[in-house]
Amino acid sequence: MLSRPTRWLDLFLQIATIAMIVALACVVLLGVAYRYSGQSLIWYDEVAAALLAWITFTGAALAVVRNSHMGFNGLMFGLPGAGRFVLFGLVEFLFLTICAITAWAGWAILEIFGDEVMTTVRFVPRAVLQGILPVSFGLMILGRLLTLPERLQAVRDGVDPDTAEIEHEIARAEAELAEARGKSHRTPGAHKEVTQ
Repeated sequence: MLSRPTRWLDLFLQIATIAMIVALACVVLLGVAYRYSGQSLIWYDEVAAALLAWITFTGAALAVVRNSHMGFNGLMFGLPGAGRFVLFGLVEFLFLTICAITAWAGWAILEIFGDEVMTTVRFVPRAVLQGILPVSFGLMILGRLLTLPERLQAVRDGVDPDTAEIEHEIARAEAELAEARGKSHRTPGAHKEVTQ
């Protein structure tokens, strides 16, 4: 069960990512319509690239919050208890360190750009485009720290979240199949009563 702050962060990232996907779709459709009519939008490529970058990195932060990014859970949960804790601690340290370095580097890049603006959309500072690095990696750190208790508990229990999710989905599918079979067995009898 996710904590309330984790659920709020998850919801925020979902809304932000979906809003940018919709905005990107609108920009692409507008660009196609203009090109089809023989015109072209000067800002189309730059805005679409900026939106795609933001979608990619907010989606990555959402994957971190949901613990859905690529990992080696089979390796970690295949180890005995002490080995799991050592590998878990090492992975967390490396992940948080790399994210912190990337967030710091992204912030340093913003200072290099200074007052520069985007090439085609002159009223938008370049910091808006480049700001995705410190923002997204800061959100990744926050998401990783918020989900730490649940992930640590899974390591303590030796329960692989991927395996648990697969087992849950199999059980759900079996229950739906049993329900569908039960309905199909009841339906012919009900049909006979109606026709008699």
